[in-house]
Amino acid sequence: LPFFLWSSPILASNNNIFGIHITQTEDLIRAKELVNSSGGDWGYVTIVIQNNDQNFEKWQKFFDLCRENHLIPLVRLATHLDGPVWVKPEASETKNWANFLDSLNWPIKNRYVIVYNEPNYDKEWGGDANPREYAKILDQAITDFKNKNSDFFILNAGLDQAAPNSRETIDELNFLEQMNSEIPGIFEKIDGWATHSYPTGFIGQPWKTGRATIKGYLWELEILKNLDSISDLPVFITETGWLNQTTDDYIKQAYENTWLIDNKIMAVTPFILNYPYYKFAGFSWLDEKGNPYPQFEEIKTLNKVKGEPEQEEKYEIIENRLPIFLPTNFTFEGKITLKNTGQSIWGEKPFLLKANTPRHPEQSEGSQIKLTDLSLPLGVKVKPQEEWTFSYSLKTPKLVGDYAYSWQGLPGKTLRVFQLFPTVSEPNSFLNDLLKKVFNFFY
Repeated sequence: LPFFLWSSPILASNNNIFGIHITQTEDLIRAKELVNSSGGDWGYVTIVIQNNDQNFEKWQKFFDLCRENHLIPLVRLATHLDGPVWVKPEASETKNWANFLDSLNWPIKNRYVIVYNEPNYDKEWGGDANPREYAKILDQAITDFKNKNSDFFILNAGLDQAAPNSRETIDELNFLEQMNSEIPGIFEKIDGWATHSYPTGFIGQPWKTGRATIKGYLWELEILKNLDSISDLPVFITETGWLNQTTDDYIKQAYENTWLIDNKIMAVTPFILNYPYYKFAGFSWLDEKGNPYPQFEEIKTLNKVKGEPEQEEKYEIIENRLPIFLPTNFTFEGKITLKNTGQSIWGEKPFLLKANTPRHPEQSEGSQIKLTDLSLPLGVKVKPQEEWTFSYSLKTPKLVGDYAYSWQGLPGKTLRVFQLFPTVSEPNSFLNDLLKKVFNFFY
């Protein structure tokens, strides 16, 4: 039987906005070194999953590593390349995506999904950018993912803010207007706003404002406000960054003077941690030997906060020895085995299920069961899908009767306490010791 424990929502004050865009699962350790440094915890990573790479074992291992390294994944959906062009997605694919991603045990409650990439660019949309098509697919994705699991947190595709109306691109304002015309209110349906707020020409100053700057997300939010009166979407900057020769000082200023002081921003994942090859070598934060460029060390030293994302605490009873009748004044030593089927790693924080032994209204004070809590020993870690056997002690009162008992989150039991022999009232009697062995064997 599965049972749920407690959880708490994440607030801006305990969210670590630092993140990084990665291309391979092996980059998680270096990502952690960067985004969880200097007091930080639970930073973000953006990663792309292609539709021809829906491998359960691979991506469950990735999510497990995210959990162990306290990294929050932002998953961007992708099709696959056909030459230099990304194949155009079909609306029918979103249900398959929802089924696959729902089959994985995510590291935190919010399951962040970005629905494709820069669809106002021909090469990102089968060679023919089409805002009306994208609006329909985004709308279908929202429906399919939410129907599968309400914990999916759906983000739009980040758009190319600098793109003009041309043979290969569509101006973003034009693109957004056509999306809203095709599906009125489409932007009211998403949970957050994904943005590619690059500095102008990838070298622009961090104090510049407006479209195609690091504050370009504000320009986009103003468009959404005019289209749908939306003003409170949380912002995820899933791509940004400068070319290496200008980035270290500029990106520090961007964090300190813009991103860290704007409560709308939930995450900033600059492009890209480790891609020192054509055509993104100028954006890579690591060189071909894995050595960091100056911006890596600069951001690593910036003060960060300890993120506390919500995690689903869930477990399953595998085996228990819960008595239903015992003699008076008797101590029973029992065991119960629980399997971690939730998202957290038990033991990273103290894991304790408090005992609950309510007193019957007709019974006197003190005439109740004495039951120990279920607690995980210090230093023990229990990952999802692992089990742990907890020991407990249950002492019956001197009075006969029916007594309720349980532990936090577990179903209640009723214990019938009966009088066997007067000599049993002596806790250390021979008969008591014999009965203890008998009852422990029986249960």
